[in-house]
Amino acid sequence: MEHRPMMMSAIVPHIPVAGVWTSPDGHISLELRADGRFIETRADFADVFTGVYVLVGERLKLFEDRGAVISGTLVDGRLSLGTA
Repeated sequence: MEHRPMMMSAIVPHIPVAGVWTSPDGHISLELRADGRFIETRADFADVFTGVYVLVGERLKLFEDRGAVISGTLVDGRLSLGTA
């Protein structure tokens, strides 16, 4: 039996955005770049987290270069992470 990769019948495009969001306490900063990359910095943590993001509709997925995946939403300019 021949195996063929599954193909999606409809492809929903990624929406590139650019901007910087900062947590209310100022400790976490997340920059989404128009090239599909992100940079996260934390005031109390020396490492910088980087990776790629995908935004489809209001659903956001961050794929960190070290393997972590974070879900969130971006609605009316408001970024929420840790949401489905």
